[in-house]
Amino acid sequence: MRTYSFNIQPHEDIELGYLRNELDYYVTLPNEGINSETGLILSIPGFGGIANSEYYLEKLNPYLADKYNCIVVSLNYFGIFRGLEINLDEHFVINMEKVYGVSREYWNEISSKNDFYLKVVQILESKGLNSLDPRCQALMVTAREEYQSFGFLPAIDCLTVLGDVLKKYPNINTRKIIAYGSSYGGYIAMLCGKYAPNTFSVVIDNSGFSLAEMKNIVGREIFANDYVANINWNNKNYSIPFAYNNPWTILDETSPRYFGDANKLIRSLLVSEHRVKSDTRYYIFHCEEDEIASVDDKDRLVALLSNYNYTYYKRITKDDIDGNLFKKYGHAMDASLRKLFDHVVELDKENGLLKEKRTNDFLDNEGKSFNCGSKNYVFNFNENFTINAKIINNIKTDYKLISSFQVMSGILDITHTMNDGFDYVISKISTGKYHEAIGVMQDILDAYSAIEQQVNKFEKNLPQNNIKTLNEELKTSLLEMIGYFESDSWKLVEDKLLKHVVPQFMLWKNELNDIFSLYIAS
Repeated sequence: MRTYSFNIQPHEDIELGYLRNELDYYVTLPNEGINSETGLILSIPGFGGIANSEYYLEKLNPYLADKYNCIVVSLNYFGIFRGLEINLDEHFVINMEKVYGVSREYWNEISSKNDFYLKVVQILESKGLNSLDPRCQALMVTAREEYQSFGFLPAIDCLTVLGDVLKKYPNINTRKIIAYGSSYGGYIAMLCGKYAPNTFSVVIDNSGFSLAEMKNIVGREIFANDYVANINWNNKNYSIPFAYNNPWTILDETSPRYFGDANKLIRSLLVSEHRVKSDTRYYIFHCEEDEIASVDDKDRLVALLSNYNYTYYKRITKDDIDGNLFKKYGHAMDASLRKLFDHVVELDKENGLLKEKRTNDFLDNEGKSFNCGSKNYVFNFNENFTINAKIINNIKTDYKLISSFQVMSGILDITHTMNDGFDYVISKISTGKYHEAIGVMQDILDAYSAIEQQVNKFEKNLPQNNIKTLNEELKTSLLEMIGYFESDSWKLVEDKLLKHVVPQFMLWKNELNDIFSLYIAS
């Protein structure tokens, strides 16, 4: 078995601008060598995995390379070295003093994780507690001066390495490129499929996430645990929660490190606007009772993905736990990654892990733009097998508006119907048939109220406009009109309708049309 290591320059961090270290990756070749049918597998580690570990380089990757005639590639993507040390920062020290009355001197002589665990357990034991207050999370440190990008940079790293391997080994069968991962690795594989929809023949996801998990991004700010150390001491179990030393915030919207809707959207697998039909086939496995990655989110993902790609989905039940392929009923099922790949090969035997076309996003020189509301994330794939991603500020949209595009179109349709309603009311009033008009007038008011309720949900995210002022003026006039109808004040009805209500309605309708047309057209 031949395994080679390579180092390349990574893609820049386009979100936070962190300086990047060289990207190291490992290529395992099949013993029989490379031929025209040799494919490629991206073997992506999850949380706790390392690309150059014994498991990947001596067990999983050689197995896949030889059995399936593939080059197998693993990489140490951005943020992979999680939790190698603990940081007892000022936040931790102050909160431990506030919550438990522990002085800062208590933490002076700690030289290892075990020292820290023992110190915390002794505090909990003395107070009759079995878990540390989440306000007192210490920090797990991501090594190499990196942070948890949560999927985005790791997926770009995978695609960067993929391009480099395709350039180094030009005879690879580009009809047979597979992304494979479990847990966080499965999520990264799925993001690769999203960002490069025409590159992979098969994507395999075992128990991956479906969207950005805030506990892994801003766990400390929301008092949620990114990681929990479970310690047994004196035959009692204690839990110690941790956050990671991430720079993100959701508390300060003015910060350049604010993790906003655009950051969430580019990491989400649940945005229909980001999907295109392609030949990639997806094989997805998820435990019905997953305590880490939501199976409900995975259900939603599969329902969406099935509209664009062939999608096989297996919800793992207790009956599926066989001690061989799936060993535990819970997150990732302690699945055998070798046997799971074998299983997918059997499921895909009609296609042989191949897609129809040899072309891919690199060879097609494709550009992909993902509208994420206030920002567009643009991925340019180049014929020289490089990838360039960039962020373009989108002054026209906000994420809260993306989900409102269809609503906007419907609102404009309703305003046209209201226009017809006013024409009907005017025709009836002009012939003295007032009572035939009152029902339609009430319908117009009801339609206005429904529109007002919808517009209020996203009006603040629109560019500067007069909608709010025009709303109030039209609402007042419509209510007055209904009052005139109910009191049989017919002269006031006709005068108010023609001189005030209809002109105000037209101003309001035109303002909605002018604003909404920007988004609907986009």
